[in-house]
Amino acid sequence: MSEIDEIKKQRFLFLHQLWKLTAGDHSKRVSVRQVSEPLNLKENDARTIVQYLVGENLLEITTHGFNIPSYSDASLYIKHKGVVEVEQALSKPESPTIHFPASVVNNINIGTMTNSNISQASSGVNQMITINPETKQDLLDLINTLKEFLENEELRREQKDELSSDISTIESQINSPKPKTRIISESLSSAKNILESASTIAITAAPIVAQITSMLSMLR
Repeated sequence: MSEIDEIKKQRFLFLHQLWKLTAGDHSKRVSVRQVSEPLNLKENDARTIVQYLVGENLLEITTHGFNIPSYSDASLYIKHKGVVEVEQALSKPESPTIHFPASVVNNINIGTMTNSNISQASSGVNQMITINPETKQDLLDLINTLKEFLENEELRREQKDELSSDISTIESQINSPKPKTRIISESLSSAKNILESASTIAITAAPIVAQITSMLSMLR
């Protein structure tokens, strides 16, 4: 991958992470730190990425008029153009978006995205499906279980934020007239990774991890 492609990859990873944390909600704010830390970005690198994405009207950054300890504490909002950009890239990774060439999105999809099990585009991976009532109910039951777990178990703040984002994304897809298996599977895989990485709640999380594994096999 060329140097410019690597830069574009980091920009897309950042925007994608913001999209996940906000579930595409323009009114939901997260800090620069919440987005950059899972990507192992230094503050200066995050600043450069944010400056570009703000300039392209894909996200907004604000301090709400308060003095903040560091740039990483500033708030980010994803904008409508940012949501469109990410969802277009995820739906059609073989095609370029306005800001990201297909080579960048595909390189990310085949395994470079942090804590993600997205696979490279192939026939059927992005297909929109009609979820039958039984599968939909199973997904809803799983979401309710995850919500209860989120409320009752001790997780780090960033883990809670990411798990909440995954739950919101799955709910959004279930209620969509054209749900995408790729996005549902990605969010389920992300939730599974969070639960498996939280060693302090491994025992209580094990049954939910098993449920997620079963659901992922049904969606393949």
